[in-house]
Amino acid sequence: MPRITQLVAPKKIEIKEREVLSAGPGEAVIQVQHAGICGTDLALFHGNYPVPLPHICGHEFMGKVTEVGDGVDSKWIGKPVTAEINNTCLAYGKKDLCIACEKGVPSHCQTRTVTGIINHSGAFADEVKVAAGTLHEIPSNVDPLIATLTEPLAAALQTFVMSPMKKDDKLVVIGPGRLGILIIFAASLKGIKTIAVSRSETKRNRSIQFGAQHAFAPEDAMAEICNVTEGLGAEMVVDTTGNPDGITQALKLVRPQGTIACKTTCGLPATGLDMTQLVVDEIRLQGSRCGPFKPALKAIQSHQQKLKSLISSTRPLEEMQAALEAAEKEDKIVLNMGRKIFL
Repeated sequence: MPRITQLVAPKKIEIKEREVLSAGPGEAVIQVQHAGICGTDLALFHGNYPVPLPHICGHEFMGKVTEVGDGVDSKWIGKPVTAEINNTCLAYGKKDLCIACEKGVPSHCQTRTVTGIINHSGAFADEVKVAAGTLHEIPSNVDPLIATLTEPLAAALQTFVMSPMKKDDKLVVIGPGRLGILIIFAASLKGIKTIAVSRSETKRNRSIQFGAQHAFAPEDAMAEICNVTEGLGAEMVVDTTGNPDGITQALKLVRPQGTIACKTTCGLPATGLDMTQLVVDEIRLQGSRCGPFKPALKAIQSHQQKLKSLISSTRPLEEMQAALEAAEKEDKIVLNMGRKIFL
């Protein structure tokens, strides 16, 4: 029988078996091969992102389609896929769409569930069931392990969908961790000049390897970025930390009429937000989360070896508890369900 890993209490995972999943109308069942651990999974694990328990986490994954429901093309069966996280009325192929889907913002569907996060079991299991409209076929020349980076890379690319930048614009990324490093990488693909800010020398060095022109410690950032931007500040500052200090620092580093992009779904309240500066300097605050999978998969195809270096280790599903605990210190842990896909 298929296995699942359930979060039953903060910091407590249980592994059990369940019946084989069956696809309903507009759905697809995927046999999971790999699933990555991200910051949102850690927030769920620690109870910092409260959800009803028990809960199956995991939304960065790839696998093989084993069954589809009514209304779904059977051509998907047997294909290696990854999937977007928002299960929307549009993705289920429903005829009666909510107002958000009608107006072209399906990621904010009024009836959506979010795989592994909101009202939808995730991929830290042998099987996962999703809306078929979320599926994306993985090209045959893409390493299945690296394909787990599709969702976070898409989220990184969304930063520049929401707030377009021009070549040679200056971007500051505060917190080049799992997501921040992918934002730096995405910026490099667009020719954007990037500056990383981190307390970690290791992360500063890796930021340079992934395309940043400069990397500074927080205590040096203001003076150094002032110098790099000729005293004006950066066109955009991205905060991936979720820490109130991140927004406070971003306000010091962004230029007048610039943008501060917030890239965390589980941050703390920004108690130090200076509304006067926000208004007087005409600074734009921009939230950003899920992004486009097609360009993410295209970028992965072209940069597999580089991106693979971000994956620090793989663990079997049986070690889910230990993997989540280790992920606090490791860069990127990917679960391996032990099933071959490309036969």
